[in-house]
Amino acid sequence: MNSPSQTHAYVTSAAGGCLSHFSITDRETKRLTATTQSGGIRERIRGFSRSSRRRLLRCMASINRPVFRAYKGRLIFITLTYPHKYPENPKVCKRHLKALRKRLTRRYGEFFGFWRLGVQKRGAWHFHLLLFMPRSAWNSLEELRCFAASAWYEVLGEVSEGHLLAGTRVEEIRTWRSATSYAERYVAKPEAFPEGVDTGRVWGKWNEKLLPVRWETVGISLKDAYRIRRVYRRLAGMRGSGPLCRLTVFIMHENVLRLLAFLGYPPP
Repeated sequence: MNSPSQTHAYVTSAAGGCLSHFSITDRETKRLTATTQSGGIRERIRGFSRSSRRRLLRCMASINRPVFRAYKGRLIFITLTYPHKYPENPKVCKRHLKALRKRLTRRYGEFFGFWRLGVQKRGAWHFHLLLFMPRSAWNSLEELRCFAASAWYEVLGEVSEGHLLAGTRVEEIRTWRSATSYAERYVAKPEAFPEGVDTGRVWGKWNEKLLPVRWETVGISLKDAYRIRRVYRRLAGMRGSGPLCRLTVFIMHENVLRLLAFLGYPPP
């Protein structure tokens, strides 16, 4: 587990979030924070892999919820669908999404959020959006619904007036627990994509710099590292006691602080 010169391990957690990482080297800590903030060069993407879904869930779990509540933002969930005629190429769909984002930004200002590409049973592509918007951005939910519907209708070329009413679904999410539920049911839902289709990225972040994410790292002794690793193993549902140099689990930040305080470590 450790080299002769190794004397410390590290516990990194997202302040105000529910994600924590245990590692024997600080290089692994740097890797975690870099993973949730930027992407690297990957192979051609075809669908929604388990690793891609894991990155999405971890990114959402790292958000500092108290900071978001303090700024009194609104959580908005939007579904975008296509009419009876729809593009087969996901790249075309993403250009439509980009155009819609520009219209939303011009109207309501900068905001951050997540988008997810999905496919309906009829084969048409669709999008799920989870947006974090300032409370002062718009006056009423009905106003946002009308604007989103007309903007999406215009972006698609005003194909069908029936689609003007049915092409979008806009809801305000009142609690963070509901946001988590929407994320698991829609944004991060495991999904099979058409075989052989180069989907490219199936999810992404808008204005990542606006996401309230802050990491805290505490150095711990190797003796305490064994204790924390056992706790994290149980949280992750892992069996056995073999060598493990790093482990990431979903755990509330305040519970990490309680665990560290119990072991005698002051708050970071």
